[in-house]
Amino acid sequence: MRKNPTFFYPKLLFVLLLLPWVNANATTVMQMNLGQLTNNADKIFRGEVIAVKSDAVNVGGGKLNTTTYTIRVSDLIKGELASEKGKRSNLVQVQMVGSLKRPAAKDGIRYVGGFNTPNLTVGTEYLLFTTRPSAIGLSMTVGVGQGLFSFKDGTFVRNQHDNQGLFRGMSTSFVEPFSGALDYDDFVKEIESLLQR
Repeated sequence: MRKNPTFFYPKLLFVLLLLPWVNANATTVMQMNLGQLTNNADKIFRGEVIAVKSDAVNVGGGKLNTTTYTIRVSDLIKGELASEKGKRSNLVQVQMVGSLKRPAAKDGIRYVGGFNTPNLTVGTEYLLFTTRPSAIGLSMTVGVGQGLFSFKDGTFVRNQHDNQGLFRGMSTSFVEPFSGALDYDDFVKEIESLLQR
């Protein structure tokens, strides 16, 4: 016995129409090379996270949960540090969207409304490329996980994408396609070279 096609096809059409909507809430972040990360960064610095605090900012008549990281800077590569009473501070505060109360995924990334934000750990040292703070004080690592580099053995750095595409389209001593940890000193020389152009 054959089923009535007029009953089947409308259901199929309905499901097919829903498919694009289901994926529409996913966030895509453009892959950036080192030149783009450097150009888009307000600050580039190496530092150790010394404090993490849950916060909130008032915006649009409501509150937006944030996390504020206090970082002791050991190497400032780009940007300026704040001054207090005429003395330059070696502390930077980075306030990012997202709450500490949300559970972290296995890979150490928090997911906020379809958007993943880095999760920094107290006592851990990072190399960060951060955006200029917005009008309400929010900042982020450039390219989300692309601008957040973790240290291995204190001398090698790797971002959350294993440095893939970092030198795409660039004239550099590193051969593309490249992935894996980079020597920190060599990496800083590449950044400084870009800043002098």
